[in-house]
Amino acid sequence: MTTEPATRLQDSQGLWKSRYTLALLCMLGLAVKYAIRVNISVAIVDMVNQTALLESGGSGNDSDYVADDPLACPGELAAEGADSRKDGYFVWDKHKQGEILAAFYYGYTVGHLPGGVLADRFGGKLIFGIGIFLSSLLTVLTPASAWAGDHILFVNRLGVGLFQGGIVPTVQTLICSWAPDHERSRFSIVFLGMYWGIVASMAATGALCETAAGWPLAFYVFGGLGLMWCVPWYLLVADSPARHPRIDPAERRYIEASIESSARKKLPVPWKSVISTPAVWAMVAFLITFDWSFYLLITSLPLYLANIMHFDMHSNGLLSAIPHITGGVGSLLFGWLADFVFRKGYVSKITGFRLINAIGLLGPAVALVVVALVACDTAVIVVMLALSGFCMATNCSGFYMNMQAIAPNYAGTIVGVVNTFGNLSGIIVPYVVGAFTNANQTRSAWNAVFYLSAALSAAGYVVYAVFTTAEEQPWNTCPSGKESKAKSEGSADTATIEDEVVEESGRKSLDF
Repeated sequence: MTTEPATRLQDSQGLWKSRYTLALLCMLGLAVKYAIRVNISVAIVDMVNQTALLESGGSGNDSDYVADDPLACPGELAAEGADSRKDGYFVWDKHKQGEILAAFYYGYTVGHLPGGVLADRFGGKLIFGIGIFLSSLLTVLTPASAWAGDHILFVNRLGVGLFQGGIVPTVQTLICSWAPDHERSRFSIVFLGMYWGIVASMAATGALCETAAGWPLAFYVFGGLGLMWCVPWYLLVADSPARHPRIDPAERRYIEASIESSARKKLPVPWKSVISTPAVWAMVAFLITFDWSFYLLITSLPLYLANIMHFDMHSNGLLSAIPHITGGVGSLLFGWLADFVFRKGYVSKITGFRLINAIGLLGPAVALVVVALVACDTAVIVVMLALSGFCMATNCSGFYMNMQAIAPNYAGTIVGVVNTFGNLSGIIVPYVVGAFTNANQTRSAWNAVFYLSAALSAAGYVVYAVFTTAEEQPWNTCPSGKESKAKSEGSADTATIEDEVVEESGRKSLDF
């Protein structure tokens, strides 16, 4: 028995589908994930006792390191009065603060590969849910961990990163199980959640720190939101349409017939084939250089705006959020554009991937070069920051689609492998920026950082464009010795599905 072509099947008639619920909860889960990830970067300002740090001879404000710079921009750093900000509890110098902020990325890098493998093996619902639950719980415990000692806080943040490491690979597994092939690019809208999370966290954390409860409230609020998210996730989401207890039978048939790899079985990961595939390493090269620019914006942009452009803290926060605001807009636009272009067949998939990812990697590189060349022209720099975030949004609709295309049966594993290497940039970037600028806060030093980043982006794109592919890899399907068995099992599964559809249609009036 053969499965009816997807184009001749009817989707469910309702306006809201079960797959839309999955996409919405994935989006909100990613928003929580990124809010938890970045809120400590803002809260740590109120956690540190700058007065005690200066009296003890530690390094306080980064402006202590500003060197004589003949190219310096006009203006001066906004001085904060003694009463303008409450001193925190902790006497952490810059080195200690850097260790605490970096702890997340050590755990995050390690967590990607096992998270992806576990998602492919045991299902995306479980791994995503556990990742948000445990990282949210640790976030609620962050104030207690900080008061217990900086080493306890380091372990806490390491755990948050570790548990969140598997979430992005898990999203890929769920998309490959739920999104019809022609809707894959549309499902990239779920990544809009990461921009919402970053912007909301940057804005809300500062406001929460100003309340009577102070900085601990920021961790209680975002951690609590994550725990609340787990309830609808547990009740409304399933690993696949076949395992969803309340899905419309018509939608289930439509999805299963539309996904080329829907009949796959749980097979061991072909590690030798994965590691020896040039396209996988092309994506590693792409993501290492892409994440380099991304983490440069997250971790180092505020320093540049404060120490070189001399923006006060309020303006700094607003400008630091600009790339993420335009990134959210770009995520919507590029998701729709990729879906339209691929559906109409205007370009081949491989050409589309190369074009979209060129925008995502080379666009920010050009913007960094322009920032270095325009000196202190604030308006141009603001435009370049906005352009960088907008271009980087292509990552959601281009790069991750490319990973899904080459091995949809192992989407979580592939994303885990690639992201493990890519997220090393989150650890390396602060050290490289520090080596150039810590004792030399000048425009020349920062320009060197920007030129280096642009050069790495160009090299990464060349490697990606030459070695990537849009073709499904042979190792994505069953080995030749198991092919006939898999086909017969697939046919049996199809028959079972159709029998269940008839049975469920008879019971449909009983479902509420």
